[in-house]
Amino acid sequence: MFLRATLCVLALLAGSACNKKGPAPTTVPTAWRNPEFSGVPFTSFFVIGVGRNDRNRRLYEDNMVQALQGQGAQARASWTLFPESEKLDRAKVLVAVEEAGYDAVVIARLTDVKEQPVYVPARPATSSDEYMGGYDEKYAVNSDPAHYEKRTTYRVETSVYSVRDELLTWVVLSDTVNPASVDDIIQSVSSNIAKLMKAEGLIADPP
Repeated sequence: MFLRATLCVLALLAGSACNKKGPAPTTVPTAWRNPEFSGVPFTSFFVIGVGRNDRNRRLYEDNMVQALQGQGAQARASWTLFPESEKLDRAKVLVAVEEAGYDAVVIARLTDVKEQPVYVPARPATSSDEYMGGYDEKYAVNSDPAHYEKRTTYRVETSVYSVRDELLTWVVLSDTVNPASVDDIIQSVSSNIAKLMKAEGLIADPP
């Protein structure tokens, strides 16, 4: 009875560990930098999220602003000037950006959602599996057998435009795998892209 109870506890603990999820991983498979870009880093950004869902747009813009500020830049969300949910007027945006003196514009949009099955091989039996296999065959079950998992990948395109150079300077495609929610995608993309922008020399060091 003691051994049986111990197995139940171990099974519950193993299940909890497997089900626990951290932040959704975001990778960058593709990045392009305009060779005509002067290379002078930016100090201030105007952030625009493209999408029909007003909540998601505001959530992205607020998160990206916070992420850029965390890297030492100044930033402002477009919804604070253009709260309307319909497509923004390009001419009005350019006037607002130039009048406010922003160095660059960051625009992000979701470009693709892809689902695919991924084969996960079995994990070798542990010493406890082998021991209990000698005790009772019905307990000799691999705690992590081979199986298929559904992998959902959300691809986001982030573009940076230089106001002073009047050209597209940097485009990056990021993939976020199996996020828990839209909020999870936005937080992961914003944080990772802002760090990458800093690493690429697009964000100036604070004075």
